[in-house]
Amino acid sequence: MICIDSDAIIDYLKGRKGATDLVKTYAGEIVTTEINVFEVYYGIYLKKNSSNKEETIANAFFNSIKVLPFDKPCGKIASKILTGLFHIGKPIDQNDCLIASIILRHGYDQIITGNKKHFSRIKDLKVISYS
Repeated sequence: MICIDSDAIIDYLKGRKGATDLVKTYAGEIVTTEINVFEVYYGIYLKKNSSNKEETIANAFFNSIKVLPFDKPCGKIASKILTGLFHIGKPIDQNDCLIASIILRHGYDQIITGNKKHFSRIKDLKVISYS
């Protein structure tokens, strides 16, 4: 299974070719996390002119794939990732650490993302990037 990051989900929902090609390539293998769900809906609701159509499309997408939960072990893993990167002077966004912790906690090791810069810093996580 391969986790899809928020930016890739948004690009897929908008019909952007790089993301849609990867989603088609990995159809049936894609999962996401509760943090990605939050980020996508946050982006929708943050807009002054958010539409029910965007929410409906996001609902359909999230209902079609498995969403991995965040639990106590994820919190510990995320803390180790974030502090480890901080100590070597290469910290990343907290949400990215939370996403990575969920992926690794559930036994997966790949993420589809446009944010190669951050996720490639995480040991044991393979990045599948797109343009």
